[in-house]
Amino acid sequence: MDERHANNFNVSEGHLGGYIMSRSEPAPSGLDIENSDPETWHPELWLWAMSVLNIRSVLDVGCGEGHAARFFKTHGCDVVGVDGSRRAQQDSKIPEQHVLHDFTNGPWLPQQACELVWSSEFVEHVEEKFCDNFLATFSTATRFVFMTYAGPDQPGWHHVNCQPQGYWEAKLERIGFFLDKNLTDHARSVAEKGHFARAGLVFRPTSDSFST
Repeated sequence: MDERHANNFNVSEGHLGGYIMSRSEPAPSGLDIENSDPETWHPELWLWAMSVLNIRSVLDVGCGEGHAARFFKTHGCDVVGVDGSRRAQQDSKIPEQHVLHDFTNGPWLPQQACELVWSSEFVEHVEEKFCDNFLATFSTATRFVFMTYAGPDQPGWHHVNCQPQGYWEAKLERIGFFLDKNLTDHARSVAEKGHFARAGLVFRPTSDSFST
């Protein structure tokens, strides 16, 4: 997204990473923000996850206004979204499934585990000393964690933990997940563009016997 326009639509709340809000009025020419940040909008990938991986329940960590979760919900999945922004909760597309939680205050664990944890453009916005809080949430995934990350020195609002891919592989390994390289490569190709095509990762539980 053009940085000049992104600033007009970005919601920032102190130490929280912020998000690109959706707007009902016409956006500047060429700027599609009907579903919030277009770089995090991956319907082809989500449809693939549901049809090929048979995903039926999703927890969106750092869900913003809940656009991704709403997509899954409209396709029959049980969904929960969690985010620290009060404004995002106020404008949520999934108000009954939207949980307000700031991960600097501790972990958050769902009442019922989901098959897929989806987390796009979130982890780089949380200080490293609080990583274990959201990793505890990631660890509740029963089948997959799909996430993106910002690499070292990648610019962005409140980018406080930009790390290489290997850093996140080690973090997820500590909570019992491994990077499925084949699924990662395929998922990136399905996404085609945006943040997941650039830096999407697919993790599975170490004990998972799913074959690709």
